[in-house]
Amino acid sequence: MIPLKEIERAKHIVIECDKEHFIVGSILYTYFLRFHKKISLFIAEPPKKTYAFLAWYEKVRLQRPSSADLSVSANLEILELYRFFEQNELKINQKMATAFYAAFFEVYDRFLDPKCDGTIFAILSALIENGAEYKVCIDELTQKESLALFRLKAIAYKKLLLKENAQLVYIDLCVEDFASSGATWDDTLIVAKEVLNLANVKEVVIVNDEDNKKINLKKEV
Repeated sequence: MIPLKEIERAKHIVIECDKEHFIVGSILYTYFLRFHKKISLFIAEPPKKTYAFLAWYEKVRLQRPSSADLSVSANLEILELYRFFEQNELKINQKMATAFYAAFFEVYDRFLDPKCDGTIFAILSALIENGAEYKVCIDELTQKESLALFRLKAIAYKKLLLKENAQLVYIDLCVEDFASSGATWDDTLIVAKEVLNLANVKEVVIVNDEDNKKINLKKEV
C-alpha cells in the first residue's frame, strides 16, 4: 500500500489524491514528515472547506510539482489505511488521530451507518486515547453548514417528488439551482442523506440532467 522502502530513497515525495480523499492525504503528509523529506500534497481540485480545520489543508497544491521523484496515491479506504498503521505498529499522533476520526465520521455517515459496528467503535476509542480532537471534528463537520447548502436544501425540498407510495424521493435539480444557491454538486449528497431519513422513504434519487449527474441512495434492509 505505502512503498516504505521507496520513501526512504526518495528526496521529494508528492502525495496525490482526489478532493474526496484529502483526509487520507493529510494523514500521509503527517506520517511522511518523519522521514525528513520534502513533501507535497497535490489535489487537482480544492478539497471541501469543511476540512480546513485539519492539518495541512493550507499545504494543498493544485499543480503537481515537477521536482518530485516519488508519487504516492492517497486514494485509499480509511479502514484499510488504519489497518496498515496497526499491522506495521506505526505510531499515530494527535494530528493523525484527529484526521482518522474525521474520516471515520464521514465514511460511516456520522456513525449511523449499519456497518459501523463494535470494531469501528473500538478504533474510535483508540483514536481518542491518541489525542483525537473528536469534539472539534463533530463540530466542524456537522454544525457549520454553509449558506449555499442551506439555500440548496430549500430548493431541493421545494422540488421534492414522492413516488412509489412515498417510498421513493425524486429531485430534479438544474444549473440555475446551483447558480442561485452558490452550492456545488457535492452538497447534493448531504441533501440526499438528510432526505433519506424521512419517514417511509427507502430511496432517494437526485439528478442534474444538464451535467449528466445522478445520486441514488437506498436504505439498507
